[in-house]
Amino acid sequence: MKPHWMIAVAALAMGPAGTALAQTPAAVNCKTDPQFAQMDFAVGLWDVTAKGEKDAEVRIEKILDDCAIAETWKAVAPKGDGRGLFVFSAALQSWSYLWAANTPSTTGFKGSMTKPGEMLFTTVKPLPNGVMRLRHWTLNLLPDGRIRELSVGSNDDGKTWTTEYELFWTKKPQ
Repeated sequence: MKPHWMIAVAALAMGPAGTALAQTPAAVNCKTDPQFAQMDFAVGLWDVTAKGEKDAEVRIEKILDDCAIAETWKAVAPKGDGRGLFVFSAALQSWSYLWAANTPSTTGFKGSMTKPGEMLFTTVKPLPNGVMRLRHWTLNLLPDGRIRELSVGSNDDGKTWTTEYELFWTKKPQ
């Protein structure tokens, strides 16, 4: 039986009326196509800090013959563990990311590489007051080898932005 998070990711790839969108053409090899390697900078084991304090440990690993990337997030706090799945669609020429956690914070994002070593993921979150919150989430490889994870949000269609959180990932020796 597939884990629930895999079923949810499959739902992201569904088109109108539940028909599956074509994914990678059979002639494309995920191991050799550079588009599937855009997130390789994040692959590994990481310690994650927020405001200088350890927040989590994360494992990012390529799976399914390098056609997807799985994230396992182990939070320091009792709640906050989660799983993520990054997938590149050759048909749509974009990335998707689905986050599921042991809190009610499941979110789906669309993504793209903004420059080598930097991925931008976006989503819209409905708020209780009817406002739609635009969210931008980035993973950015820093010159010292760490990754900066930054989430910002806007309640006014991108006119102003506030920081939701900022994390720094430090690669563990392997």
